[in-house]
Amino acid sequence: MTIAACYLSSEGVVLGADSTSTVFVAGRGTQSGSVHQYNFAQKVFELGPRGSTVGVALWGLGSLGRKSWRTLVAEMADEAHESKVATLKEVASIAATSFGKEYEAAFGEQWLARARSLQAKDKERTPAENAEYDRLLQTFSGGICLGGRWGTGREPSAFEIQFDPSGTAVPEPAELPRGTTKFWGCPNLVERLIRGTDFPTYLRIVRSGKWSGTREDLIALLEEEALGQPYDLPIREAIDWIYASIYTTIKAMKFSHLAPVCGGPIEVAVITSDRPFRWVRHKHLGQAIAAHETREVEP
Repeated sequence: MTIAACYLSSEGVVLGADSTSTVFVAGRGTQSGSVHQYNFAQKVFELGPRGSTVGVALWGLGSLGRKSWRTLVAEMADEAHESKVATLKEVASIAATSFGKEYEAAFGEQWLARARSLQAKDKERTPAENAEYDRLLQTFSGGICLGGRWGTGREPSAFEIQFDPSGTAVPEPAELPRGTTKFWGCPNLVERLIRGTDFPTYLRIVRSGKWSGTREDLIALLEEEALGQPYDLPIREAIDWIYASIYTTIKAMKFSHLAPVCGGPIEVAVITSDRPFRWVRHKHLGQAIAAHETREVEP
């Protein structure tokens, strides 16, 4: 699981994410497997070689079968440059197509097919099927956010590519509006803070049978108590907002009854209208080793 975030301002794009990855480790012979959390995964990347003007934030799946996200992002950059595309929207379309092929190849035959069959039943699903469907959505959903500039243009933009097992093979990139903060993966705390509730709670209310209105009515009611957000933060304030939101989510998950599916070092990158991709916070390759070193101090 992940907490990933993007903020688009008139000055640039801020991308951030935690570093925890959740992996199922299979047992041998009669041994059962178990879920492990690793705290030094990378989820924010520069798209292309150093000096690029595009960054990528990822959430959801730790990998696509045998292909890592690092490899896939590098291949997306290669294809975008070879295709000589002119806009970031075209780069986002290349990313969506590249991802779609790998996603279907890795999971389509079994897990995606099952999720799509359950999705087609909609309100006819049994409680057990609802639970199975929710597990599949949680396990195989995720996305990609591309932000920055492309070509000679100075205007920053960002595109969200969301995927889940019930959708189409190639998701359509959606452009993010300026002044909007988007959170993905494990946005529960931020959603509760800003909107007063989170999506799982909303689903429980809708499915309880005690809500007599429409889903749209419930959303409208909840939105009345949402906290207003600044339209266009200065870039350093945007960096602070993204970092603070990810940090707060990590701590809330750590001290809650839920599994610590967010954690590790926080990585934040920025692409501004006048500068290429720059790291604000980035872990070095020896970070996992350094994390286990101890220093003696005087009592």
